[in-house]
Amino acid sequence: MADLKHSSLRYELRADLEEERIRQKIAERTSEETIRIYSLRLFLNCIVLAVLAACFYAIYRATIFSQEHMKKEIDKMVFGENLLILYLPSIVITLANFITPMIFAKIIHYEDYSPGFEIRLTILRCVFMRLATICVLVFTLGSKITSCDNYSCELCGYNQKLYPCWETQVGQEMYKLMIFDLIIILAVTLFVDFPRKLLVTYCSSWKLIQCWGQQEFAIPDNVLGIVYGQTICWIGAFFSPLLPAIATLKFIIIFYVKEMSLLYTCRPSPRQFRASNSNFFFLLVLLIGLCLAIIPLTISMARIPSSKACGPFTNFNTTWEVVPKTVSTFPSSLQSLVYGVTSEAFAVPFFMIICLIMFYFIALAGAHKRVVVQLREQLSLESRDKRYLIQKLTEAQKDMKNRLDGQ
Repeated sequence: MADLKHSSLRYELRADLEEERIRQKIAERTSEETIRIYSLRLFLNCIVLAVLAACFYAIYRATIFSQEHMKKEIDKMVFGENLLILYLPSIVITLANFITPMIFAKIIHYEDYSPGFEIRLTILRCVFMRLATICVLVFTLGSKITSCDNYSCELCGYNQKLYPCWETQVGQEMYKLMIFDLIIILAVTLFVDFPRKLLVTYCSSWKLIQCWGQQEFAIPDNVLGIVYGQTICWIGAFFSPLLPAIATLKFIIIFYVKEMSLLYTCRPSPRQFRASNSNFFFLLVLLIGLCLAIIPLTISMARIPSSKACGPFTNFNTTWEVVPKTVSTFPSSLQSLVYGVTSEAFAVPFFMIICLIMFYFIALAGAHKRVVVQLREQLSLESRDKRYLIQKLTEAQKDMKNRLDGQ
């Protein structure tokens, strides 16, 4: 425990020194350097947007191609073509999620941010990339499901010819994303990280290996992987009820694989950052994933007609219709309570109370922050007083020693 505490204090001191160095560097910038760095950041952000747009368009085209050719006759396909077409969206999404974080990690080093903000910005970019890829896939599927080109399709409200049971199709896509994500994580760890560690250890004299270096444990990528898998689980749980069990097993496997990789193949990051400042941001990223998962689920339940060929909602026009029908079977007193809770007369005051509570906690957090600043200033003044007293005590001891020597 003492060693852990000593290491923690040393890490905090190094983080303080790194943040102070960054602040001093920013304060010493000239006008020309400031213009140059902001111009460079603008150019690099344009590159980031271009990469995101290219990935989204590739996912959109892959999904359209896969859905249009998935009903092709088996005898007209060469070996593996059917499998490739079925898994093409998942393959493109997985490759995009694997390549773009490396591009963003290279770009962020040239933008000259503080270590904490660098991690948060990298996570934000990767979160937008990964979660947006899921949204692009889901909304592309939704557009294909609801696109009708004949009279019978218009009667059903969805493309019954291509998707006789569209809920199953969406669940299959989420399942394939989950499996492919696990395969990529295991493959990178076993066939990239471990051989890289062996090459760095036993072939360190080679120039190429020296440039490659040892694998760094990237906190943004690992946090983002958890958020990405959890978002897939949230979206797919409604369409594939066994997906949460698969996600739980996947996270258990990934935990031990990442632990082994961290202990034996990775090195700590050379740039220090304060983890306590990023904990709230990590939770915020998870909340963003939950909100993005709710949007397509709500649209599919309330707007897209339920499948007439399979599923528990074949007797309902939409999935949401089962809720008011179930409420209508409740006793009259319970129905009145449910209708009252879901009415505007209850929702508006409840929302106002929640906003007041939120503003209270925001004000309380601001007050605590000001108290912390005052305490830090007080500690700084006390340390100066201590240094002043020690200096005076040292001078008094020297004077006393000189007097004794003179006698």
